[in-house]
Amino acid sequence: MSSRRPQWPIACIALVALAAGLAHAQSGRAGTPAELMAALKVGQWVKIEGPAGNTPSVQCSEAKMLTGDFLDGDWQISAEVRRVDAAKGTFTVFTMPCKLADGARFKSKANPGFSLAQLKPGMYVNVEGTFLRDGTLLARQVADKADELLEKPEHKGLVRLRGRIDKVNPAGQSVTVMGIAFQINSRTQAKSVIR
Repeated sequence: MSSRRPQWPIACIALVALAAGLAHAQSGRAGTPAELMAALKVGQWVKIEGPAGNTPSVQCSEAKMLTGDFLDGDWQISAEVRRVDAAKGTFTVFTMPCKLADGARFKSKANPGFSLAQLKPGMYVNVEGTFLRDGTLLARQVADKADELLEKPEHKGLVRLRGRIDKVNPAGQSVTVMGIAFQINSRTQAKSVIR
């Protein structure tokens, strides 16, 4: 008779631990704000979003760490228009000053003639372009997202960005993208995405 103990209980414990780890990773949860803060690095491309409040910072509900090749024109913000100066070709989306690039395109499913003249405060838009050193987004495309709000009314008030991280503040548990600070909290979902 062998004095060896069966190894299956240890294997079962390891399998349960592995399954729990996979479920945790697939849930998109960051674990803790400190773990997410440790994973975020200056210069890293992210998609980040959260509800806009009465302050210039945003409570981060989701952060996706992106990998892949990104170009200077891949920056993006989706949020509510706050101001428009059609004469100067400028507007503000959340707190982001935007100006139109030469040949900028306007898109709208509901309004085929959508242009700068129809851009109004309160509209929910997506702006794609190049983030300039002066903190302005040079817009090459402006899309009216009214149809998105009809399908997903919970998106009203959301600020969504795609860009490089400017600053990480571990003590304040915040990350800044395109000059907009996102506060990381216990409800922030973290994901990693390959582009």
